Amino acid sequence: MSQFRLKGTSGSVINRSFPVVKAVVIGAAEDCDIRVDEPGVAARQAEVRLNGDGSLLLTDLADNRATVLNGESVRKQELNTGDEIRIGTCRWLLQAPGLRPRRVLSPAAARTSGMDWVRVFAWTLVVALAGAVAVLRFWPEWFVR
Repeated sequence: MSQFRLKGTSGSVINRSFPVVKAVVIGAAEDCDIRVDEPGVAARQAEVRLNGDGSLLLTDLADNRATVLNGESVRKQELNTGDEIRIGTCRWLLQAPGLRPRRVLSPAAARTSGMDWVRVFAWTLVVALAGAVAVLRFWPEWFVR
């Protein structure tokens, strides 16, 4: 079973890592596991709980719609590796060592377009043409004998 952790990416929690062993409570109260002392954040704002089956559940404990998961306000939602939780100015990225994020590195997202060579060829032609025009404009004597 992987060890989940919340990696702070902005606000007062930036570059700090918080392991999720059983449950992590986020809020403004002194007894919270992760303290976010900002206006609009409830004393006990949210909880990230590790279920018996190894899944994670984010629960909004307040009624102020300040718990945001991947850009949307949530009440209760199952979490996946790579999810972003935002409360106030603080953001966390859910990480599980050894697991790749489902929504970020899915096979469809990782697949490259088969048309990449067309773009490279087109840009090569544009650069070559621009170079030829510059030479003809600034050094026409190169082509006169």
